[in-house]
Amino acid sequence: MDNFTQSYQSECRESIKKELVELTSKLPNIKTRLSLKAAKQKMHDYYVDILGRSVPVKQPIFTQNEVEDFKQHQRLYGIVLGAMVFFESAIYSMMANLLLSKQTLKDWEGLNMLIGLAFALIFVVALHFAFKGFFEFFEAKHLIEKEKHDKTKLKPFYTKLIFSIIIFIIFLITNFYTGYIRATWIEGGTASTSPLMAKLHFPLLVFSVMITFLVAFVMAKLEKEIAEKGVKIKVYENWVKQQNERKKYNTHLREMYKNSKEKKDVLIEQYWSVLKDLQRVFEREVDQNQEGLYADLQEKILSGEINMQDIDDKLYQQYLPVAINRFELFRYGINSDPFITEALKTLKTEVDGVDEFERLNTADCLGNEAEITEEDITKNN
Repeated sequence: MDNFTQSYQSECRESIKKELVELTSKLPNIKTRLSLKAAKQKMHDYYVDILGRSVPVKQPIFTQNEVEDFKQHQRLYGIVLGAMVFFESAIYSMMANLLLSKQTLKDWEGLNMLIGLAFALIFVVALHFAFKGFFEFFEAKHLIEKEKHDKTKLKPFYTKLIFSIIIFIIFLITNFYTGYIRATWIEGGTASTSPLMAKLHFPLLVFSVMITFLVAFVMAKLEKEIAEKGVKIKVYENWVKQQNERKKYNTHLREMYKNSKEKKDVLIEQYWSVLKDLQRVFEREVDQNQEGLYADLQEKILSGEINMQDIDDKLYQQYLPVAINRFELFRYGINSDPFITEALKTLKTEVDGVDEFERLNTADCLGNEAEITEEDITKNN
């Protein structure tokens, strides 16, 4: 029976090794992917501020509600931008009506609208960069004063500020001028023949000019938020993307470890069952010359001298000839195999690593209002 035991133990070990090699074949690839994800994670632990500095941040920077609010404001910004283009197109198309001859307008139907749209797009894009220049200047000024940096760092932003002021002046003059021309030349004739239009002439002039400024003001408010949060939102979204991709590899790694342990245990049970069948076939528990050793083992187990849950190499080698009667001894001879032990230990180390990473990540998510330190960022990587 001892020969059967050792033979089946050997076969079981080889079967388990073969299964482990197959189950862990993708482990090197997963470890490489996780290393790359860890490197990318470090990239998302910083963002570049308006002064060009890498500033550490503790992820997640935003809650999901804040991200959704930001996206809603982005969509609203698109609507406001469209409204601005519409109002500006209407104003500049009227200017085109004055500048182009009636014959040209007749020959090229819709040319006035095309010219109005072209000028509107130019001015809206210019206005966008003007707002951006304003906000960048004041944000840089705030940071330099707050952190007491050399004021010469603000010098590059003065160019943007001057450029923005020029655009705003042109925007103001153009809108007042086009509004005045429309009210005087186009609506003037109607006002002179209609008492009602004469009364509404000035209010309509004010409304036509102010509605454009109102849309521009709303556009500026939204532009300010986008300018302040835009870069951080991109960093956050890339961080979320990396987290989701990393979770896939973490899950695969856990499944690999779980499947490896389960497969090992199943094979041990199967080979153990075959041995028990052999005992029934031969109607013998142990070899005749090992009956004394088996009796000694049973006696020591009953007396508590031997704990079968705490087997070492010495105890295993002593009672190996009767291992067919104790599942713990049979299993120990397989579990203690160096290849099997090392393979499962490697998997366990990797799983512990991803568990610790996710634990720290969860702790950071719960305490993202805490002070940001380099040590915190290092922990996550």
